[in-house]
This record gives sequence, C-alpha cells and structure tokens, in this order.
Amino acid sequence: MYEPLEETEDYLKIKAEKEMFLKGDIIAGGKLRGATMDIKEAIQDADVILIVVPSFAHKPIFEKLIPELKDSRHVIIVPGNYGGLLLKKMMFDNGVKRKVTISETASLPYACRISSYNTVMIYKKKFQMKIATSPKQNNREIVNIMNDIFEDYISFISGENLLEMDLDNVNQTLHPLPVLLNYGSIEKNPKTFRHYMDGVTPLISVKMKQIDDERMAIGKGFSLNLMSTLDQLKMYYGNNDTKTYYEYVNSPESPYKDIVGHSVKSRYITEDVPCLYAPAIQLAKRVSVEAPVTELCIKLASELHGVDYISKGYTLEKLGIADKTPEEIVALTS
Repeated sequence: MYEPLEETEDYLKIKAEKEMFLKGDIIAGGKLRGATMDIKEAIQDADVILIVVPSFAHKPIFEKLIPELKDSRHVIIVPGNYGGLLLKKMMFDNGVKRKVTISETASLPYACRISSYNTVMIYKKKFQMKIATSPKQNNREIVNIMNDIFEDYISFISGENLLEMDLDNVNQTLHPLPVLLNYGSIEKNPKTFRHYMDGVTPLISVKMKQIDDERMAIGKGFSLNLMSTLDQLKMYYGNNDTKTYYEYVNSPESPYKDIVGHSVKSRYITEDVPCLYAPAIQLAKRVSVEAPVTELCIKLASELHGVDYISKGYTLEKLGIADKTPEEIVALTS
C-alpha cells in the first residue's frame, strides 16, 4: 500500500501492523505485504497497480508513478474520473512510451466509508460493474484479473472505452445537485444531514433525472450507449421496480440509508463539479449538446464557493484533447 501524502500516526500504525479490515456487508481481514511512502518500492514487483484515490490526487501520484513505470504493467484507476486521459497526456508530455495498459471503472466497488485507521465500513458491495481498458484489445485480460482479485465479491464486465467510464460515473447525477438544493440544511447540520435520505426528495429527483438525461445525451454525441444512473444503481445494488431516484434510495436495495456527514464544501462539490461536470460540459459543447442543468450547477457551485470550477477543473487542454475531434477522442480512449 502506497501512502502519498504524509507520515501520519495512522499510517505509521498500518505500516507496523500490516493489517486491514472490512466490516458491514463484507466482514474480512487480511495482511498487507507492506506500507510505504516510496512509490518505487510500492510498485517495483507489481504487475497490477490500483489507483484508488480522489480525482485531485491523480496528478501528484501520476507525477511520481510515471518515472517508475515499466513495460507490461497494468494501471487500473478506480474510479476513472478522466484519470486515464490525464495519465496518457502526462506520459506523452514526459516522453514516456512504456507499453502499459490503462483501465478505468466508473465507480468504486463498494459503497463505503473509513471507520477507523485500519477498518472500512462496507455499507453494501456492488454485484456487477464495468471496466474498460486502453488499448481496448487488452480489456478481457483486465476483466479476468479484476474478477480474480474480487472473486466472490463483485463481477466485472467489459465496458467500451475509457470515455464511457468517465461519462457513466453515477456521481454526476447523485452528488452535486442535492447538495446545492439543500445548501442551508447541510450548512446547519453537516454531521447529521443524510445526503440521500434527507437530500433526495421527489422534486429534486426530477431534476436529477434531467442531469442524467443530459449526461446520456453527451455520451450519445460520442456514439456511446451510456446506462442511466437508475439502471446502474439496479445493476450495482439490486434490481427492483422503482422508477425514480427518490424511490430507489428509499428502497430495501439502497446502500445509502446510513451515510451521513457531508459539509457544503465536501467532495460532492469540490471533486465532482471540477472533475466530472467541468469536462462533461466542455465535451457537450464539442458535440453541440445542450446541458442547461449541468451548466447551472457549475455556475451555482462556483458562485457559492468563490471558485471558477471550470478553469480550476479538468479542461480539455489539461486532458490533452482540446485539439481532437470527437472521433479522435473516442479513439484515444479505446
């Protein structure tokens, strides 16, 4: 396990004890081979490198990862959040031509939260999820690797390309809008406000559907057949006859009932707006798709936080695709 930030007390405990535990929907424990702040040590014998961090950590980790990459390594970004395009651009800019595969999922394999320094609470594991790889012809190999790693816990299936994984991230639909429309209540009760149970109402659910329709229209502009967020939730956590997000989060299949504690400046805004909405709205313009609710959310979040989330976030220039046609973007992510 690689720790990129600082030598905290929790990190030193994990490094000494070399143990991690899961509780909740999965009850398990296991030994780590080790924990290190040296990325060379972390990946020197690794065939598969799993990058499981928030989007804002991708760039600093890639800066340290790229010089140590060797041929035939598999880099898997969970979730992708345009990390594959960023990694490709950074490798190109640094003249690195390693023969590696870059894979992305659209989501984490579990709905989960850290409960202590060495324990993760699994509210619910997903049943099935997609993964895509560039080069595309290697995806079957990566699917097999992930199904071996997660055997008996989650089943991985093949996605089309990295762009599909980026645009099929359900956080675009589930996260920013309910925060923005419940801003006052969250500000008053940041430790107890339940994002899904308190924040997703029947009317807000209607607007979430509009966000989702815009997301899927963007995908269609790139000839991608994205899944609706509702269909993805049913694939992830269990099928039922619900018709709206409000109905699903209140259904027995929902993993979200106990998830609390998000401030108005949580990652539901500070990560998802610059790293999901910002590139999505720029991609929408590239294929002449209107996305007014998505654009409104970006403007509102930027105004409330005093941040230009478009320029701060993933621009097409930062992802290395500003000068590429839609067909070339799809090819680069395949």
